[in-house]
Amino acid sequence: MVRPFALCMLVLLSACAAGGGIQPGREHSLAVDERAALPDGSVLHYLGIVNDSRCPANVQCIRAGDADVLFAYAGRNAPSVRITLNTERTRSATLGRWQLDLVALDPGPTPRATLRIEAITGGIQP
Repeated sequence: MVRPFALCMLVLLSACAAGGGIQPGREHSLAVDERAALPDGSVLHYLGIVNDSRCPANVQCIRAGDADVLFAYAGRNAPSVRITLNTERTRSATLGRWQLDLVALDPGPTPRATLRIEAITGGIQP
């Protein structure tokens, strides 16, 4: 009886340890100041919104506006670099061997950012 319980706990704890990671090809939502590990051990940190001129909810605007979204990316054993994506103009960036895409940005002062990351295959990588 003790062994099945111990095995079950080991499986549950390993599942918890894997939390907070981004799976390539799937959408992942981050809150402001949240970090997520990539499969290669690099880390993406959602720092927040630098500039937000988007039309507020329930308001009719002539122009929808846009927002600059700031991230920090740190490869394994490498210094952190800052990346700014924009909801309208620059929605993607190459981070080492990863392609980061900004899928959506929730409204409000501390919006969640929905991202998709894909592994870059082939070619020369920085």
